[in-house]
Amino acid sequence: MASELPSSLQEKFLTLGKFLLLTGILVAVALLSAFVAMRMAVRGTEVKVPSVLEKPVEEARNVLKKSGLGLEVTVERYDDKIPQGAIVTQHPGAGVHMKANRKVQVIMSLGRRQNPVPELRGSSLRAARLMVMQYGYEVGSIAEMQFEKPAGEVIQQFPLPDSKSPASRKIDILVARNPTVQYVMPELVGQDLNRVLPFLQQKGLKVGKIQYRAYQNIAKGTVVRQFPEPGHPLEEKKEINLEVAR
Repeated sequence: MASELPSSLQEKFLTLGKFLLLTGILVAVALLSAFVAMRMAVRGTEVKVPSVLEKPVEEARNVLKKSGLGLEVTVERYDDKIPQGAIVTQHPGAGVHMKANRKVQVIMSLGRRQNPVPELRGSSLRAARLMVMQYGYEVGSIAEMQFEKPAGEVIQQFPLPDSKSPASRKIDILVARNPTVQYVMPELVGQDLNRVLPFLQQKGLKVGKIQYRAYQNIAKGTVVRQFPEPGHPLEEKKEINLEVAR
C-alpha cells in the first residue's frame, strides 16, 4: 500500500490548484468583459429614430441632428392635411434603431393644391394640351380608342376634373379614334394591272410593292399573285402587294 504524501507536498498541490482556478476565473471574466464591451461599442453606433411627422423641414432637421442623424427630402407632393413645408412621411419610422450619421428619408408636403384638375373631356387634344399647361400640370400618357366621336376629341382623363390633390402632376388622356373602315380583299389575280390600280385607288386602298416576273403563256401586265389573299379582312390604307407578269 502506497504511503501518504508528506504534508508539505500536499500544501504545494493545494496552492497550485487554487492558482489555476483563480487564473481560469480571471480569464473567463476578461473574455466576458471583452464581449460585453464589443457589444456595447456596436450598439453605441446605433441611435433611436425620433418622429418628425408633420414638423416643418428645418425643425425636423434639428430634431434628427440632436439624435446624430441627418435628413433627406426625397419627394415633394401635395397634401390636403399637412401644411406646406412639413413632413408627410418618414423612413425609417419613429422608434427604429439605425446607425448614427445616416439620413432619414422624408416626403415633404407642398400643401393643398390651389389649381384643381381642369375639365378636358369634350375638347380637342390640342386644346387639352393648352389647358393642362395653363393649370400648371403636365400631359401624361395619351391613348387612343375607337369611339363614335370626332377623331382627336378627349373622351376621358385621369385624374378626373376638380381633383384637388392628385398624386402626380401629370394628366393622362384618352382620345377618340374614328372606327377603322374594313374591306374584304377582292380577287385581283388574272386582271390587268392598269385596271387594278385605279380600282384600288378609288376604294382608298394603298398599293405596296409591285414585283414583275417572267411567266410563259401569261399576258404582260397581268396580276399573278396578291397579298393579302382574296377574302382576307383588309383595313383602310393597308398596303396590298402584287406580283405581275412581264
